[in-house]
Amino acid sequence: MTDVEAYDFSDERIDLGSGVTLPKSWRARVSGEQDVPGTITVRVEWDDTLGRTAVVFAALEREAEGVDITSQVLREVRTHWIMTRSALDVVTVNVSSEDGDERDRIPVREFLSRVRAHEEREPLESLHAAISVYRVATAISYPPLKLVADTLQISQSTATRLMSRARDSGLAPEVRIQEPRRAPAVDPYNPGQPFDPAAPHRGSAQPGGPSIGR
Repeated sequence: MTDVEAYDFSDERIDLGSGVTLPKSWRARVSGEQDVPGTITVRVEWDDTLGRTAVVFAALEREAEGVDITSQVLREVRTHWIMTRSALDVVTVNVSSEDGDERDRIPVREFLSRVRAHEEREPLESLHAAISVYRVATAISYPPLKLVADTLQISQSTATRLMSRARDSGLAPEVRIQEPRRAPAVDPYNPGQPFDPAAPHRGSAQPGGPSIGR
């Protein structure tokens, strides 16, 4: 079984808006990967040029004598998967507390589960929810339009229209409509499993969903 441990977090946090924050950098250690006879270490940093997180260093240390780290073995190292999987442990979202006077910082997995459980929204609420989820996707380096569509349970074309509106209105000027990369095989709602849209989603689901930061 693959074990992912995030550690060595930067004290500085990047604020993406909508209450979404993440450490400027962190490391992740991975063991138990299939067909990878050793321990993988990566360093992840926020990249201003890319506008998302990126892997800046990766290494593989063999687990025992008799193992040779070949190019074929290195091809089995899933750096993007490791980055996204570890980001789910370090990214947080600030949401309004139940009394509305303060804001609570919650794990990103809980935030996504709350948003996904909330079925009915007014148009403006849907727009702000989409912006928040888009920024979460940026933080975890997951294709943003796909995450918006999956979390709000809408089509990708509807997600594209929402994000175009958010960008054109100035609410989210950082939005990029193209999907430049394939989604890693990570379930952002139930980490550790491949994404299955039909699977039940664990996590807190408060009635009415979260209060989205404006």
